[in-house]
Amino acid sequence: MHTLSLFPSLLTYQIIGIFIIRVALGLTFLRLWYVGIRYNKVEQLESFHKMGLRPANFFTALVSLVKGVGGILLVLGFYTQGAALATGILMSIAVAIKLYKPELLPKHNLGFCLLLALLSFSLLFLGAGAFAIDLPL
Repeated sequence: MHTLSLFPSLLTYQIIGIFIIRVALGLTFLRLWYVGIRYNKVEQLESFHKMGLRPANFFTALVSLVKGVGGILLVLGFYTQGAALATGILMSIAVAIKLYKPELLPKHNLGFCLLLALLSFSLLFLGAGAFAIDLPL
């Protein structure tokens, strides 16, 4: 039988590919969380003030919570779909802000935000992949 796939035998291990996406996405959100709380807290507060979201401290903490907890859950593969939904919504909001008011998120790249949103939403349908706590039974 002829297939169009270059390495058809690797398709057996698709669950490993999902695992790689999940962990890379989780580590990316953990890095965003760390950079945000370590170096960019003042800029985040200013952005929320400019958006008119009060209290800005609450929204900064909420975004940090979604990034940090979402990143940990994605790395562990625990409540993956919930974490993916939360991070996907967060990054979709970031995409909308970048499209309509780019000056509010000067350090973010539109393509990067869109990629994170799409990867997050794809995990809703793909599941956790290999080596996850919430493997389907």
